[in-house]
Amino acid sequence: MMTRAKQAIDQSKQPQGTDPVGESYSWQSEASCRGVDAELFFPATEEEASAAQSICNTCPVRLACLAFAIERNERFGVWGGLTDKERARLDPAAREQILRQASAAA
Repeated sequence: MMTRAKQAIDQSKQPQGTDPVGESYSWQSEASCRGVDAELFFPATEEEASAAQSICNTCPVRLACLAFAIERNERFGVWGGLTDKERARLDPAAREQILRQASAAA
């Protein structure tokens, strides 16, 4: 059985369209989650996401991470402090604003 973390990593390796934030992965080297067990970021329930979200709250590249997940329509895990369900609830205007802010900050 494939873990949720492995499934998401495999999905993220698949070629995607062009995207301004995702073209460079350099932001990942600054991430607060670097070196943390990836399973923490793929909780089975929303209630279990708080530990991952607390790491995201201190992350200097949180916005780039969130934009990366939005651009790729990431369906699993906590990215940029939001769970997959929280990202799914973002309205199109909020998604666009996040993408614009991340692109401007890059």
